[in-house]
Amino acid sequence: MELTRARQILESPRIIAVTYRGRPVHIDEIYESNGYAKIRYENGETLTAPVADLREE
Repeated sequence: MELTRARQILESPRIIAVTYRGRPVHIDEIYESNGYAKIRYENGETLTAPVADLREE
């Protein structure tokens, strides 16, 4: 995914399905300076992942 699209998803009032390594995630924050995002799995686990590895479903 590109940074621009990740930012649009983060700011959208709609729920847009996003996955990381095949698992659904929620984007909590975008770090544009390094191309990473803080993401959260459905179970509440959080991590930082490359935006390029996120997929819009």
